[in-house]
Amino acid sequence: MKICHFGDTHLGAGGSFTKRAESGLTIRQEDVIKSFVEVVDRIIELQPDVCIHAGDLFDTVRPLNSIITIAVEHFHRLAEVHGIPTIIIAGNHDAPKQPHIGAAIDIMSTIDNLSIVSQGRLEVFRVGEMSIFALPHCLTTSIQAEELLKCRPDGSARYHVMIAHGVASGMPEFAMADLGEQELPMDDLDQFDYVALGHFHNYSKVGPRAYYCGSSERLSQAERIAEKGFVEVDLNPFAVTFHAVTSRIMLDLDPIDATGQRGDELIETISERLKDIDTRDKIVRLKVEGVTEETMKTIPTKSLAKLKQDSFSLDVSFRKSESATTDGEVGRAAIGQLDSEFKKYLDTVDLKDFDVDRLKREALRHLSKEE
Repeated sequence: MKICHFGDTHLGAGGSFTKRAESGLTIRQEDVIKSFVEVVDRIIELQPDVCIHAGDLFDTVRPLNSIITIAVEHFHRLAEVHGIPTIIIAGNHDAPKQPHIGAAIDIMSTIDNLSIVSQGRLEVFRVGEMSIFALPHCLTTSIQAEELLKCRPDGSARYHVMIAHGVASGMPEFAMADLGEQELPMDDLDQFDYVALGHFHNYSKVGPRAYYCGSSERLSQAERIAEKGFVEVDLNPFAVTFHAVTSRIMLDLDPIDATGQRGDELIETISERLKDIDTRDKIVRLKVEGVTEETMKTIPTKSLAKLKQDSFSLDVSFRKSESATTDGEVGRAAIGQLDSEFKKYLDTVDLKDFDVDRLKREALRHLSKEE
């Protein structure tokens, strides 16, 4: 039997991007949509016995109506028009913090051949010879623990498959430092013939038969090297194939040392660094180190603005030299300020069910990398 497994499509992501398409959405939002549609098209071509979406279909609990419409259209094609049984679970981005609000993915519950699992409880489905245990993001970690105890194959089916969204326990590299992310005990999942995971955005094997499918589009510089796509799984004999789809190229260039350069000289150095890169269709990040106040005062701002204008997305950050009188970056909040503001924010929210120390630790790790 064949499974197609995708997830973390994050439809609606990229809303803060400055350049807009004719649709009114940003170009980055359209990137995310295009990769999602390409995945659906490829799965329809493969005609699996079942299709799984492992959570975070949407980037926010309340996506735009136009984004919801796109999701409905293509899951209707996949499940109802082409007859592929499909199961979607809610991820932490899909799941509202209060159960009475309801999840946006529920709007697709009327589509034939499509099952939505969004109520924060385990649901079990039988598809052909498969028994599929679908565990969505739960409201609390205690509820999740209760639901995980129910994930016990009973031998009534030939194959047993698990779908879950969260961090592979004991593997901090798979954390996304998201508020509300939950850990999944991998030892308890060895009894399944396949474990379809969502949450981590890069395709990864985390157990003998447990895989993250990754996201369908690059969503941060931390994902710049990874290919994006979906997973095709054959259960007998067991085989996993990753299918890559088109995604926006991201580049993190080697830093420039600006020591001893005036601003006008530095712009020439930056231009030279970008000369062999076609930045018109790429997301490019460049750090400039060793700048002084004098460097910044003498940078021709129009020239820097022109470099950015001619690029799809060019982020140039300037870091002061060690001899400068103040620490941190020029023209951008320093990590100490972000640290303080984030701690203030944590004091305003209810974190009763979260590991606050771990949350702070992961947040600072990501903020320091500026991912």
